[in-house]
Amino acid sequence: MGKVPEDWWFISALNRQSKERLGYPTQKPEVLLERIIKASSDQGDVILDAYCGCGTTVAVSQRLDRKWIGIDITYQSISLILKRLEDTFGEGVLVEIELNGIPKDMNSAIALANKKDDRTRKEFEKWAILTYTNNRAIVNEKKGADRGIDGVVYFQGDKDEPEKIILQVKSGNIKSGDIRDLQGTITLEGAAMGIFITLKDPTKAMIKTAKTAGIYQSKFMSQSLDKISIVTIEEILEDKKRLDIKLSYEVLKSAEKQKETQGNQLKFNLDI
Repeated sequence: MGKVPEDWWFISALNRQSKERLGYPTQKPEVLLERIIKASSDQGDVILDAYCGCGTTVAVSQRLDRKWIGIDITYQSISLILKRLEDTFGEGVLVEIELNGIPKDMNSAIALANKKDDRTRKEFEKWAILTYTNNRAIVNEKKGADRGIDGVVYFQGDKDEPEKIILQVKSGNIKSGDIRDLQGTITLEGAAMGIFITLKDPTKAMIKTAKTAGIYQSKFMSQSLDKISIVTIEEILEDKKRLDIKLSYEVLKSAEKQKETQGNQLKFNLDI
C-alpha cells in the first residue's frame, strides 16, 4: 500500500559555501520552493510571488517551465532577480520579461523623482544606478549623509586590486559646483572615476568642468575614458545608454547557465 507521507519536510538551510547563496537575509533554498511548486502546479501554470525578495520562487518557476508574476516594493530586489535570471538562464530570458512600475519615459521618471516621501525618491536613485550599470552596482543604503556616494561599481584597473567608480544621482537643480564636489569625493575615496547621473540636462559649464578632470587609461581597456562622465536620464531611457566597462564585481554571484529560456510569459511589478 506504500507509505503515508509525513506532515513535515526536512530541508537543509543554505550554508555559506552554497552556490545559491546571495547574501539576502531571508533567502530560501531552491529545493524547498521546487517541492512546493511541483506539488501545487503543473507546467504552464502561473506562479504568483507577491513579495519576491531575491527571487527564489521566480528562478525555480522559470526552471520548472511555469509562468510567473513577481511583485516587490523596491527596485533593488527586482534588479537582483533580473541579474539572477540572466546569470542562470542567459541574456535571452530578459527579453521575455515584462516590467511594470518603473520609469519607461521622461514623464514617469520625473514623477518618481518628485514623489513626496524619501523612501520612494530613493527608489529613483536605485533605479537610475542599477539600470545604467546593468544591475551590477552596489547601492548606498545609508540614510541621511551619504558622503556624496549613491552607488559604486568595481572594475579591473592597472592596480592589483579592483578599482572603484563612484555614482551620484541628482534629480533637482544642478550646477558646475556639483561636478567639483564629485571630483573631491573621487579624491577622498581613492576612486578611479566618477559618474554623474542627472534628471536635468547639464550646463555647458558642467560639461567643461567634467572635462578638466582628465582621462583614465588602463592596459585592460581598448580606449581611454573620462574620469568624470555626465549621463542624463533621457540617455538612459531613450538611447539605452549603459556603463560599457567589464566589471569585477556584480550584484549576484555568477551561476552556471542551466538552460536556455523557453519563451514563457513572465512579469514583474514594482509596487512603489
